[in-house]
Amino acid sequence: MKRIHLLICSIIFLFFAPSVSGQNITYSVVHNESARDANFEILGKVGDNFLVFKSIRWRNIIQVFDKNMKELSNERMKQLPDEILNADFITYADYFIMVYQYKRNSIVYCDAIKMNANGQMIGDITNIDTVRVGMQSGSNIFSTVYSGDKKNVLIYKMHEKNDRLHVVTKLYNHLLQLQDSTRSVIAFNERRETFSPFQITNDGTIFFTKETQSGSRENISELEVITNKAKSNVFKSNAVNLQKKYIDGVQIKIDNLNNNFIINSFYYQQKRSGSIEGLFSAIVNKATDSVKTYFNLFDDSLRLKITSTGQYRTAFDNLFLKNIFVKRDGGYVLIAEDYSTQTIGTNNSWNRWDYLYGNPYSLNNDYYYWNSPYYRYNRFNNFNNSRSTRYYYDNILVMSIDSSLKLNWSNVVLKKQTDDDDDSYLSFGTMNTGGEINFLFIEKERSTQIISNQSISTYGKLYRYPTLKSRERGYQFMPRMAKQVGAKQMIMPCVYRGNIGFAKVDF
Repeated sequence: MKRIHLLICSIIFLFFAPSVSGQNITYSVVHNESARDANFEILGKVGDNFLVFKSIRWRNIIQVFDKNMKELSNERMKQLPDEILNADFITYADYFIMVYQYKRNSIVYCDAIKMNANGQMIGDITNIDTVRVGMQSGSNIFSTVYSGDKKNVLIYKMHEKNDRLHVVTKLYNHLLQLQDSTRSVIAFNERRETFSPFQITNDGTIFFTKETQSGSRENISELEVITNKAKSNVFKSNAVNLQKKYIDGVQIKIDNLNNNFIINSFYYQQKRSGSIEGLFSAIVNKATDSVKTYFNLFDDSLRLKITSTGQYRTAFDNLFLKNIFVKRDGGYVLIAEDYSTQTIGTNNSWNRWDYLYGNPYSLNNDYYYWNSPYYRYNRFNNFNNSRSTRYYYDNILVMSIDSSLKLNWSNVVLKKQTDDDDDSYLSFGTMNTGGEINFLFIEKERSTQIISNQSISTYGKLYRYPTLKSRERGYQFMPRMAKQVGAKQMIMPCVYRGNIGFAKVDF
């Protein structure tokens, strides 16, 4: 009798186990839209609907789902040109703004539109700017950023000519009404200097950095913070003391709550090459221009956590800063990932320096990725047709930096991922629940996709939650391109039988 009772309890537990984990996956309809041809961006929740932008060959589409992921529309945006160079989105409670670029003959146009929660255009197209380029040039000219409260939308272009950087900015409000327009010229040495992408505060102040190398292929030896207040053509520069140390590409963030500009980078003792010694951090107070800096040396215990190869000296050399979560007290949580590639069939060795301005985390390549925890829509198509490339996405380093810039605690989320020619299913996505940051990433078990869910608390403690469970077979998830749309809710892209689809995940 006792055995029967235990057997019944076991059956009940197994039957209700999926509901115990609290995870529920709802899939959208999957159209005959090849994933290899699709670029996309998950816009998130607008009104009562979930919206996704898709660019499939020459078609630009807004896909609209209701709260249960039932498709309401999947319509081509006929008001747009067939081929656009780039698109940026700013979402609000019941509408969104789309800023896009396209080229006709030798002119690149930048326009913007407002659309409602049903994917329908509101008002007329706003003409932002134009620029004449070479006939063969197809690169993006204009950049779009927005403030933390989304009340300021900055669209700017930078053009280098005769050692001068010509900067044109246009500031709009949340209704796409022009508030300010400026033109400035900044001295620029293309071989030695790099400017970070612009960011903008809630009061309209523009913030970016200037990094200077003393020679080709050397680490950065000089750093300046440059600001421009609203309705002013004056760019004010403020030098940051690196204390005779050297850094690589900086990552910047605005802390509107504490009125600060945050700067982070890995640092070196050597001018050329060398291994990463630790983390350089700086906070610039927007009101007083005071600069606070700190160099956190990585100790041996952290080196032991991050590497399993025994190469402790080079343990951090494949790390790239990826995301930041700002705290109310002026501190923040910084996230980095171990990333590298190997070109198969050649003798080319992986070099961190080569990736600083071209790797998936480079701000010069993609502002949006650092500005939020999500990939932009054109990150999906990563297929390399010329040479075979193997991608490695390994451990995640999480560091808590207090308001004095000292390393308060650190922890490592262990993972090991690799794939050939396509890294769409690698890396990780994050979900911020307030008390924890959840890390979602793919683990392979007997050739089956399993989505691991691990989290780190505000005190640095690591938790492992049940893996993501699905009752449907055949879906391949892409966690790093997921977008959080609720307190414990995400929209995650997936591939089913080679076609692109989306799933709502409730935790």
